Amino acid sequence: MKKSSIYFWKIIWVIGLLLLTMISFDIENQIKDSSQFNFTPVYWSKFIIYFIWGMYLSLILIKKRSIKFNFPLFICIFVPCFTFSLIVPISASFSISIPFLGVWFLKVIHSGMIEIVAGLTFMLSIFHSGKSDSD
Repeated sequence: MKKSSIYFWKIIWVIGLLLLTMISFDIENQIKDSSQFNFTPVYWSKFIIYFIWGMYLSLILIKKRSIKFNFPLFICIFVPCFTFSLIVPISASFSISIPFLGVWFLKVIHSGMIEIVAGLTFMLSIFHSGKSDSD
């Protein structure tokens, strides 16, 4: 009985993945259509959508749903990724030009991977399995 439950939850996860894909695509298109001259909502929506994507992807990696905080993962990966992912939406909101950003760094920020990693590590740092690296 337990084995069939595992398959059921994995199938539900795939259905949720398809629904999240459709919803995020629709939201992104609606925001792009409604804000033709102001790109600030586009940047914030991308930040939120990618962050939620990372949180959703982490659900397949979390074995136990018990809260056990992993402080090193939170501080060393989540905080820098979250901070870097906020650079573009905040600079667009307040019309701040950031001179230290190179072209390569802007490509990395606009890829959405930093937001996905931030969402993924946020969830993984909260629901840490408790095993050490040597186990």
